[in-house]
Amino acid sequence: MTFTTYMRQYLMMMIILIGIVFMPCIAYTIEPIATLGQRSPDKHVFITNDTILRTYFYGTNAQIIQRDTGEIIDEFGNWSRQSVVVFSPNGTHLAILDYLSDIKATTVRIWDVNTREKISEWESVPPITENATFCPTQPILATEYQHRIYLWNWETGEFIGTMVGERRKWEECHEVIFIHRGNTQYCSTYTRNDEMVFTPDGKYLIVASQRPDIELWDVEIRQLVGHFEGHTGNWVDGIAISPDGKHLASYEKQSNFVYMWDVASRKLLWREPIDERGISDLIFSKDSQYLYAAHHNVYIWNVRSGQQIDSFGSDYPSLRQMVLSPDGNTMLIQYGESFLRGGVVELWHPQTKHKLKEFADYTGGTVRLSHDGQTMATIESSFIKVWDVHSQKVRYVIPAQYSFGFFFDKVLAISSDNQRIAYSKYPGIEIVDLQSGKVEAKYQRIGSFENISFSTSGKWLAGTAPFGYLFLFDVSNRNRIDRVHIDFPPERHYFHHVVFSVKDKYMAASARKGEHNSGEYWILLWKREGDNFVFQYQWKTVEPDNTRYSTLAFATDKNGSTVLAAANKLDTKIWKISHEKAELLAILSGAGAPIVFSPDNRYLFVDQFDFKLETWDWQRSKRIRFPSMHGYRGISRDGSILVTTDKTGRYLIWDAEDLFSTLPYSVEPKDKRFVTLGQIKRDQLLQNFPNPFNPETWIPFRLADETDVTIQIYTPNGKLVRSINPGKLAAGDYSSQKQAVHWDGHNDKGEKVSSGVYLYTIKAGDYSATRKMLIRK
Repeated sequence: MTFTTYMRQYLMMMIILIGIVFMPCIAYTIEPIATLGQRSPDKHVFITNDTILRTYFYGTNAQIIQRDTGEIIDEFGNWSRQSVVVFSPNGTHLAILDYLSDIKATTVRIWDVNTREKISEWESVPPITENATFCPTQPILATEYQHRIYLWNWETGEFIGTMVGERRKWEECHEVIFIHRGNTQYCSTYTRNDEMVFTPDGKYLIVASQRPDIELWDVEIRQLVGHFEGHTGNWVDGIAISPDGKHLASYEKQSNFVYMWDVASRKLLWREPIDERGISDLIFSKDSQYLYAAHHNVYIWNVRSGQQIDSFGSDYPSLRQMVLSPDGNTMLIQYGESFLRGGVVELWHPQTKHKLKEFADYTGGTVRLSHDGQTMATIESSFIKVWDVHSQKVRYVIPAQYSFGFFFDKVLAISSDNQRIAYSKYPGIEIVDLQSGKVEAKYQRIGSFENISFSTSGKWLAGTAPFGYLFLFDVSNRNRIDRVHIDFPPERHYFHHVVFSVKDKYMAASARKGEHNSGEYWILLWKREGDNFVFQYQWKTVEPDNTRYSTLAFATDKNGSTVLAAANKLDTKIWKISHEKAELLAILSGAGAPIVFSPDNRYLFVDQFDFKLETWDWQRSKRIRFPSMHGYRGISRDGSILVTTDKTGRYLIWDAEDLFSTLPYSVEPKDKRFVTLGQIKRDQLLQNFPNPFNPETWIPFRLADETDVTIQIYTPNGKLVRSINPGKLAAGDYSSQKQAVHWDGHNDKGEKVSSGVYLYTIKAGDYSATRKMLIRK
C-alpha cells in the first residue's frame, strides 16, 4: 500500500468518525415548537390615551405598544443592557445614560419618541449614574452626582450650570425603628438624592434630599430657596407634584405615612397613614383633586381634606408603578420585583375602580413542568403563574401573601397525575386544581416551608420546614398531618430536598447536620409500611456548595432495583437502595444539578450552573456527546417537553422526543410508541422566518400523516386577511424555505397589508395551531 493510498484511507476514516460524532447536529434540525411569554417590562409611560411607551429588563431598545392588546406597534433605539433609561413626564422624549467607569463620565443620548430619532448625544462630566429628570417646559435635563445638582440643555448637550446652595448637613443615624401610627423616627444609615421633580411651569426643581427634608430650587437663578419641613426621618423616598402645581405629596417607603404640602407656602397640610406599611409610589389625578398612593392596592385620598376615600386593585404584592393616561381615564399598574423580572401589568378605570385588562405573560423566575408536559408553572418571588403549553397563554396567577422564598423552585410541586399543584404560602401550604386554580385544601398555622414534593401516587405531600422538621400530609385525608420521625434533634439539622420513589416505596431527604447548619451533609431514607413511612437509615456524603445542588432523584436500574441520585456542584453520586444499606454504584464526575432521569431511566439529565443541559449514560458513568441546550429550565417527567430560555428571557418549548431521538439509543417515553430517528411524531406549526419581516416570509410546519393543509392569516381581532391552500401534502418536514408556505404580505384582494402583528393558523386534518408574526416597515 502506497503512502498516498494510506493517507486517503486515513482521511476517509477521519471524515466518517467526524460525521458520526457530529451527526446529531448535522442530520437533525433542532428548533423549538413554541415560544411562551414576553420580556418583562421595566417602566411605562403613556404617549397617547391608546399607546404606551415601555422599556424592559435587559432590553436594548424601547417599544411602543397598543394599550388594550399589548401588541407591539414599533420598536426603536439601540443601547446596551447596562444602560439607564429616563422618560420625560409626557413620554415625548427619553434619555439613555451610559456610565463610563474608566473615565468617570456618562454618555447621554436623547431620543424623540414621536419621530423615533436621536436628537443629541454628549458626554457628561461629572457622571450621571441614574438620577435625572426632564423639565416639562424647557429643554432642560437635571442630573445629580455626589450631592450636587447639574442642569443641561438636552437639545444641544450644552452645560447650563450647577445648582448653588448651602444644603443641610446630613446626620448619620444607626436606628431603624418602624413607624406605625405614632411619631417614632425612622432614619437611614446613608443619604442620597432619591427623586427630583420639576414644577409644571418649569420654574422650580423639588428634590427629596433625605437630609431630612425636601428642597426647593429656583431653576432660573440656580439656587436653593427653601425647604419643606415636617418629615419624621431622613428617608424621603418619593415625591409627586399635582398637575396644577399647587400641591406636593411625599412618602417614606418604610413607613405608612403620606404627606401633603402646599407648594406656595411650603407648609405641611396633612400627614396620614394608609392601611398598610410600605408605600411604593404616588401620583395625582389629572384634575389635581385626588392622590393615589400605592402598596398592594391603590389608595385614593382627597387632596384638600386628607381623607382616604376608597381603594382598588388586585391585592397583588410588590406594586412598583402607577401611570395615568393623558385623559386620566386609564391607570396602568405594574406589579412585581424588578430584580427577578416577571410580574403582572393591569389596566384600571380609576373613577369606576373597574379592572379593564390584565397582562401576566411576562417571563421570569424558575420553571416547573407537569409530568405530561402540558402545563408549566413559573415561580417568581411574588407570583406563581400557571401556563397552558398548547395555547401558549397564562392560565391563572397565584399571588404571594409574602415572598415565596429565595429558592423558588422548591416551594412548588405538581402531582404526577397532573391534577393538582401545591405551594408554600405562609403560614402553611395550599393545594389547588391545576386546571382551574380553585383551592382544594389549605394547611395553615404550621409555618413556612422551604421544600415540598408530591409522592408518585399523589396520595402524600411532603414538606420541609426550618429548624429540621419534615411534615407528611395525606392528601386524601385532609385532617391527617404527620411529623416524620428523625433520630437527631431538629434544631441541629436543616432539610434541603425531599423525594419519593416509584409506587411510594421509599422517601428520601437531604439535610445538613450540625450547629448552625454548617456541619455535615446527610441523606435520610424512610420506607413505606401501609400508610406510614418508617425510618430506615442515613448516610453521610459530600456537602454541596449551595442548596441549589442538593437535588435528589429516584430511578430503577435495568435489574429492577431502586437507585437514588444525589447531586452537588462537582459531581453526582448514585446509590443502590436496599433494606439494610445504600451501596454506591457510580460517581458522575462533573455532573451538576438539578437532576432528572429520562422516562426509561437510561439517561440522567443534569443542569450545570450556567443552565446548560448535559446528558449522561449513568449506568456507564459516561457523558453523552449531544448538542448542548443552553438556557435549560426544565424537562417533563414523561420526556415529551423541554423548556429553555432565549437571550431575552422568553420560554422556548422543545419537542424532547425529537431532541433525544439522536441519542445512542432513543428515549422511550412512558405510555407512548417507540419512534426511530427521522420520523415525524406529530403535526407541528413552526415560527415563520424571517420574523419580523418586510415584505415576505415563509411559514414552516411538519406533518405526521398525509393530509389537506390550509394556512390562514388573521389580524389580532380575528379578521381574515389571507387564506393559502397548498392542498394535500405527504407526511414530512416542511421547515425549509423551499418547502414552507410562502406569504408575500398581501391580502386576498392583492393589497399590501399594513405593518403590525398578525396571527397565522394551520389546519391539517384534525390538527390546528396558531402563532404570531410581525410585519415591520
